[in-house]
Amino acid sequence: MIRIGKPKSDQRLPLGPGAWLTYREATSVDREAAYRNAREFFKAVKSGAKALADFGLDIGDARALEADEALASGVSLLVFNVELCMRCVSHWEGIGDEEGEPLPLTRQNVASLLKDPALYELISSVLTARLLTLDQEGNASAPSPNGAPAGARPIAEPAAN
Repeated sequence: MIRIGKPKSDQRLPLGPGAWLTYREATSVDREAAYRNAREFFKAVKSGAKALADFGLDIGDARALEADEALASGVSLLVFNVELCMRCVSHWEGIGDEEGEPLPLTRQNVASLLKDPALYELISSVLTARLLTLDQEGNASAPSPNGAPAGARPIAEPAAN
């Protein structure tokens, strides 16, 4: 049974000693909006309207992405997850710069936080947990086995030899 109800209220995710963020699980609308925003960002980078450095990425310009497909894929996933965080994370505490000064919740700061592989995995898996569960469940009915179903009677007469 699928239960339809109100979305869960905001939850707190501990990130480390004294650091946490307040979030809500992503919905399909959040996911699609994050994909769209990431695509728009890449269009702007390719046209020269935005620089990767504006997003906290110091890997060159659009030519670097065109020359390295793996790099482009990694940057694309990072941008998508940053956009998802901007939609689903409402607050964070205990996240600061090198001098220990608190940092505001901005795209550039989220991108910097998500460059840490452990935090990237933790945050992206928590935000998308419900979406991943629905994707993995797929169709509620199991596929039929190959061949005639057990106990089924043949409809046609056997072929003549």
